[in-house]
Amino acid sequence: MGEALGWPAISGSVVSSNDESWLVEIDHPFEYAGLEYRFVVVMARHEGEVLKDAATLELPCNMTRTTTERASSANPCDLSWWRGGQAMIGSVKAIAAQGGATDPPSAAP
Repeated sequence: MGEALGWPAISGSVVSSNDESWLVEIDHPFEYAGLEYRFVVVMARHEGEVLKDAATLELPCNMTRTTTERASSANPCDLSWWRGGQAMIGSVKAIAAQGGATDPPSAAP
């Protein structure tokens, strides 16, 4: 995917999160292999790493495309349905959100 798209930086905002993952809405959705990439679920790639580390360093992550319907569900970060495909490996670096301390960070997956 990276080669086909020219290895762009992809920016987005965290719209939901849990202890292990973020749901990121991509600022400029793109199409690849006939599918729109608007939402991705981001998880730390390596054991022992946590997404909050992305506030201070570039963190290797797994990113899985999800649908708008799943993104608006009660548990948008759930990937129990996933059986392969539509995923990326990359890194994220969070940029502090403007606003209160409880606001989720913005992310660049």
